[in-house]
This record gives sequence, C-alpha cells and structure tokens, in this order.
Amino acid sequence: MLQAARAFSEGCKFHIKGIRFAFGHLSFLVLSILPFLITLALYILAFYIFTLYADDLLRTVWHIETGQSSRYVGWLYSAYMYVVKFFLYLIVLVIMFYTFIVFSNIVASPIYDYICTRYQRLCRHGDGTVQGVSPVKGILKSMIQEAKKAVFILAAPLLLIFIPVVGALLGFVVAAVFIAWDYVDFPLSRDCPLLKDRIKVLWRYKFFLVGFGCPLLIPFLGLMIMPFAILGSMNLYFDKIKGNNYDFGTPTD
Repeated sequence: MLQAARAFSEGCKFHIKGIRFAFGHLSFLVLSILPFLITLALYILAFYIFTLYADDLLRTVWHIETGQSSRYVGWLYSAYMYVVKFFLYLIVLVIMFYTFIVFSNIVASPIYDYICTRYQRLCRHGDGTVQGVSPVKGILKSMIQEAKKAVFILAAPLLLIFIPVVGALLGFVVAAVFIAWDYVDFPLSRDCPLLKDRIKVLWRYKFFLVGFGCPLLIPFLGLMIMPFAILGSMNLYFDKIKGNNYDFGTPTD
C-alpha cells in the first residue's frame, strides 16, 4: 500500500517536471501548446454552433405559440425552456470537457510522435530514429490509430459507471489510467509494438499512471496542465518505465 501511494504521488509530480521541461526548452513548449490551441478553437466553434441551434432543438421536443395557451401552460413552457436548456448546456459542457483530451490527442498525434523523436534525441534515449514513411501516410496512420484507441478509452470507463455503488469510482480510476496511457503510449508503442505487451507494462506501472492521469480529469486543472502532459509523460516513461527495466521485465523497486 505504501509503495502504491508513493507511485501515485510520483506520477502526479511528473506534470510539474513536464512544465519545467517545457519552459526550459521553448521549441518543445510551442509544439506541445499548438495542438491544444487548435483543439480549443475547434471546440469553441462547435459550442458556438450549438448555441445557435439549442433553442431550435428544444422546440422540436415541445413548442407552443405565445398567446394561444393558458397562463399556466405558458409558465410551464418558460420553465421548460430555461431549466431544460440549463441542463442541456451543462451536459454538453461535461461531454466536451471529458472528450477534449482524447480528441486533442487525435489531432496532436503526428506532433506528439515528432515530440517523442526529438525528446529521445535530446535526452539520448536510443537513437530516436523512426521508420521511413511518407509524411502524409505517417500523419494519417498516426491519427487513425489514435482514433481507434480513443473509442476504447472513452467507452470502457462509461460502461463501468453502470456498476452499482463502486461503478463511478472504478470508472474514474480506469479513465485516469487510460488517459495516462494515451500519452505514455507514444514512446511505449515504439518499444512494444504489440498491444498485449503494452497492456502488461501498463498493469505493472498502474499506480504511476493513476497518479499521472487523475489531475488531468479534474475540471480546469486538467485543461491548465494538458498542454504539458505529453512532456510529463515522456519523462515518466523514460524515467520510471523504460528507465527501470529496458526489456520490460518485472520492475525494480
């Protein structure tokens, strides 16, 4: 238990290390912030479009003509428009927040692959070479693989929520692990091409991943540290996972 708590705490601290690294290497800072800004602009545009049609959406469910109904029905309709609209906006904002990180990583996947290569070269973790593929094919392949992984990352925690009593807690913990995996997988997939091998590695270092993923799921805090998460995950991977045991055997204490 003590070892798990220590691993959780260290996992959280890698966000601080990622932020420090970013501000110590401005080129990495620009590369890590760029996908966040692109995704933020897309989400703001999507939310703006939603606000334009939200009232029309509510009217398709229930609409009455003003002056053609009784006063009480008019009050009920006004309450419907305001109360239901409030919850509709709230649901949309919650969905947008919890899909933001995953969607951002899909958009950012080609940039994150490049960041991984540069980080390896800078810190001398291997030679940092990649297989020769055309830029377009490399970008498309990276985004398709990330999209497939995103479906799994979003679906699994949602299914756990339906388990009575402990479902919400399990869903949060699993979501934290999967979000951390989404970042760590960029360097991990180079050393472990097979998914089953990567899952074994994730299980061995699950407490580090829970510690790294939990802050990203906290509203507002998650958005603040998200641009630097890729750099923190690189530090976590090369320091704790690959650094502990290069051949991915049983981790040392």
